[in-house]
Amino acid sequence: MRVTVLINDSEYRKFSDIKLCYTKYDGTEKQVSLLFSDYERVFDYITDHTSIKFDFFLISAIIYGVDNLLSRNIYSNDGWTRDIEVELPVNNLHNWQGNEDRLVEILNFLTGDNWTVTFVQNTQENYYSPRPLSRRSKNLPINYNKNLIKSVSLFSGGLDSLIGIINELQILEDGKKILLVSHFDNKSKGPNSDQLKLLTHLNREYRDKIYWVQSKLALSRKDNDGIKFNVEKNYRSRSLFFIGLGCYLSPINKLIIPENGTISINYPLTPSRVSSLSTRTTHPFILKKIQELLDVMGIDMIISNPYTFKTKGEMILECSNQIFLREIYMDSVSCGKRGRRQHHLDNPDENHHCGRCMPCIYRRAALNKANLDDERQYGNFITKVLSLGNNDLPALFNYLKKDISVEKMERDLIVNGNIDNLTLNNYAQMVLRSKDEVLSLFRDKGNTFVKTKLNLR
Repeated sequence: MRVTVLINDSEYRKFSDIKLCYTKYDGTEKQVSLLFSDYERVFDYITDHTSIKFDFFLISAIIYGVDNLLSRNIYSNDGWTRDIEVELPVNNLHNWQGNEDRLVEILNFLTGDNWTVTFVQNTQENYYSPRPLSRRSKNLPINYNKNLIKSVSLFSGGLDSLIGIINELQILEDGKKILLVSHFDNKSKGPNSDQLKLLTHLNREYRDKIYWVQSKLALSRKDNDGIKFNVEKNYRSRSLFFIGLGCYLSPINKLIIPENGTISINYPLTPSRVSSLSTRTTHPFILKKIQELLDVMGIDMIISNPYTFKTKGEMILECSNQIFLREIYMDSVSCGKRGRRQHHLDNPDENHHCGRCMPCIYRRAALNKANLDDERQYGNFITKVLSLGNNDLPALFNYLKKDISVEKMERDLIVNGNIDNLTLNNYAQMVLRSKDEVLSLFRDKGNTFVKTKLNLR
């Protein structure tokens, strides 16, 4: 499927309307808008629309939109893999040409598709039309002193990013600032409230130490004829946009991406989940290849995940402000299937965590390790099931029952993704420690059925 990009002049108080243009399976030509909303706060922080950093930011946004645009149910070859060809407008065409294969390698691994990209000259100059200060009496711009910023971190509203930010704030010098970079898709508004809640807590504990910039980006749910269509909801490319946003906003040369190693590696529970069916949003191979792209493009930025060899439980226990974390952790959200309360069978009033997806299970296991687990924070009580059903549980239980050696885990990780031999053993041991955390949850909290199924005593 070929997608071209049309960038229109901005309107008052709006970022340029980005049109993704393609021909549907039935032969009709369509355009769908990719929309930055409430862009004023981003523009207050940075006005650069010409640099290579901005090019990377815009590329990552367009990739996110195209990934959402093409439903796998309609456009895949095998139920999953899509052939995607896209033209990407850039200001600095000479710098980008010749690096198509580097970006394609990232996209193919990240989304599990077959991408072809072409860079074309961007002719748009007017990306945003701000309102005058005289019309902002109730919403004046923040006076950012970027010289004070000594740390920059992605801030998703999840537990890992919360812990990573707390650890950074604990070592931040007096009078210095951390910049928190957030994104949420305003067609799925849950993360916005998560970020706002946690930010309130953080500002209370660490007064005058935080700058926060949030970007709101979403693909329209209607095409240019006003017809609704189904978007692809896997959001595999979200991490690329998040990193692109962070690189664009950071005034220093380091960007922190706080994510536990278990989720980064995302070890597949069954052979059928190897490769494209296994999420790879912060996989070390992805971060390595993005770093290589940044380096060759001359973008002076080191992307770092300090927790790449840590389990979620270890992150919780090693957080440098335990009292504060234990007061507020419940306002973070980790669920991968949020917003599907119709499937919350044990606790239908729970709004945030389903309790059955792997991020929820790893979260419960980690909190159990820290003696903080509370099943009332989940829509399904995973330790009290009376049958396994047909979702993640059969695969999870089969995995937990296996006696996997470090050597076997190393081989599995190589099959699932390209990992440097120098770090392979560290990752293998980390995944096995995470497996033990989940087993401990079921050993400590499981009912008779669960313990019997897992051969636990």
